[in-house]
Amino acid sequence: MTKMDFRPATDAAELFELAQDAYGEAPWPLESFERDLKSRLTSYLVLALDAKPIGFVAGTLVIDELSVSNVAIGQAYQGRGYGQMLLKRWLDDFAPDTRVLLEVRASNVAARHVYENLGFHVYHMRKDYYHHPVEDAYLMDCYL
Repeated sequence: MTKMDFRPATDAAELFELAQDAYGEAPWPLESFERDLKSRLTSYLVLALDAKPIGFVAGTLVIDELSVSNVAIGQAYQGRGYGQMLLKRWLDDFAPDTRVLLEVRASNVAARHVYENLGFHVYHMRKDYYHHPVEDAYLMDCYL
């Protein structure tokens, strides 16, 4: 039987490696993860299966607005519902009425579906927001 654990992140190198696995290359340098882990405003949660980290979620809370910066699940574990479980568990740690914001690539239908299942709605589209490749972003939000 597989044991699932959620734990706060403490290791920037681990986060960097998970991001590389999830995306093929990390969207941020290792130093960004190191800086984030030192900030009192950021929150990271790691998902591990049988003690092996397979993903993480991260964001920044300023007063009553939580901006999701990353939801990363290793490629071998994608499409199994782990991202939705991780995000739901992480959001449970925040106060009711917190506004949660995120952006997602227009082509990332799977991620948009996960976010919609958790109550997020598109409120705006930003043209050419992403690079490598250039792509529009949907801005989504929900209230806890």
